[in-house]
Amino acid sequence: MIVSYPCVFYYDDESDTYTAAIHDLELFAEGKTVEEAFARAKEVLSTYLKYAKKYDEEVAAPTPFDVVKRENKNIVCLVDVDVV
Repeated sequence: MIVSYPCVFYYDDESDTYTAAIHDLELFAEGKTVEEAFARAKEVLSTYLKYAKKYDEEVAAPTPFDVVKRENKNIVCLVDVDVV
């Protein structure tokens, strides 16, 4: 089953890095590029969902993409993972 969550990317001038934030689950990942931050966000989301399923934890539903996009001026995309 494919699961998708909206992810907001923030750029930090000081550290010259991007932070990927999946706010619905309070998950964060960093990278030197948007692509690197995206890949790490995908890994973090996959690991989170894997363990939530393993321990039968409740997982917050994703906020609709259009709501997140409308409320942010930053880069917003969907991060999806296959939950087995």
